[in-house]
Amino acid sequence: MKLLFLDIVWPLYLADGSLIHRHELVSNLAKLDNEIHIFTTDSSTLSHLDNVHCHYIRPGSLLTLTINYFRSSTWLVGSETFDVLYTRNPNFGFLAGLFCKGRCKTLVYELNGIPEDESSLIKSRCDEEKALQEGKTVNLSRFFSSAKSRLKISVLNKALGLSDRIIAVTPGIKANLESAYNIPGEKITVVPNGANTSLFKPLGQAACRKELGLDPETPYVCFVGNLAPWQGVEYLVKAVPSILARYPECRFLIVGDGVMKDELLSLSRDLGFADRLVFTGVVAYDRVPVYINASDICAAPFILARNAKIGLSPLKLYEYMACGKPVVASAISGVADVLEASRGGIPVPPENPEALAEAISKLLENRESRENIGLKGLSYVTENHSWYSVAKQVDGVCKSGLRD
Repeated sequence: MKLLFLDIVWPLYLADGSLIHRHELVSNLAKLDNEIHIFTTDSSTLSHLDNVHCHYIRPGSLLTLTINYFRSSTWLVGSETFDVLYTRNPNFGFLAGLFCKGRCKTLVYELNGIPEDESSLIKSRCDEEKALQEGKTVNLSRFFSSAKSRLKISVLNKALGLSDRIIAVTPGIKANLESAYNIPGEKITVVPNGANTSLFKPLGQAACRKELGLDPETPYVCFVGNLAPWQGVEYLVKAVPSILARYPECRFLIVGDGVMKDELLSLSRDLGFADRLVFTGVVAYDRVPVYINASDICAAPFILARNAKIGLSPLKLYEYMACGKPVVASAISGVADVLEASRGGIPVPPENPEALAEAISKLLENRESRENIGLKGLSYVTENHSWYSVAKQVDGVCKSGLRD
């Protein structure tokens, strides 16, 4: 199968879920003896892999990059034909459906969320902060934001309609597409996310702590991910006082960066324990397992907004478990299902700092329980959620379109 991945595959310099997904999917599809073509701003990205053909896009400003991308993609699609055009971007799906259908046999669009839900959450949080700072609402900004959201929905609707196959990462997304966008269920296949089980694996805790300069005896609780509103990290921060009341020596690793970082730092200062939290900022993807393995417990305190509507298939959950760590996570569709199936963690009510603190404290008090739960999660992810198994499912969806 000859597949063109329409999204730009950026250098994997940080632990960003979207970047990780692209790299892992492309590299594992190539391992299945497919010929994969990608666009990248770094000629070394995945170029060492057999079956991956990199098409270099000169980086620059957003405008320059966009022009260079469309110039290169137009030339490539015009000069070669492909079995499959694959994208995770509704804009590319829309344009490919309009102009490139004659150059491929199948157009596959993958959806890992409802774009307007994420945008509205970020916009709402930014508006709240701006209103607090200025003492007024921002009606004009909301008007333009509403118009932009309507445009995004329209583009998504067109991209979905023009696609031959759709991959949804959760059953909730599939259900939403069927009810809100009238997409036939037989056109949609659910393929959850995965973990790189060669990279995310158990490592010696003592060695990891020494490498990071962490105290060998202190208990650590870890969060990894984008500091975005839907991650619910503020509830972990709010749980800290209750945890410290029982385990005053405990410390917390917040691994990642994002729009919520300043708010989280301010909250920790207001609560009086900023010195107990370590905000690492951006961490390279291949360094994340060191932080997870240095920790005793990992947290995923997702909020209800956005997440409850479509469910979740979060990378962090699989990566935590692949390192053999017990997880405390919000009982939201997708997350609770994995915790129940794996017995690799404790589900707690979303947006509930007290329940979060209680579950973390329960694990802190029993080392043997932590280890047993971690081993169960490790076994489950290794058997069911490696990126190679994800790629095999995606490969099957793409080739089913070729047989039609």
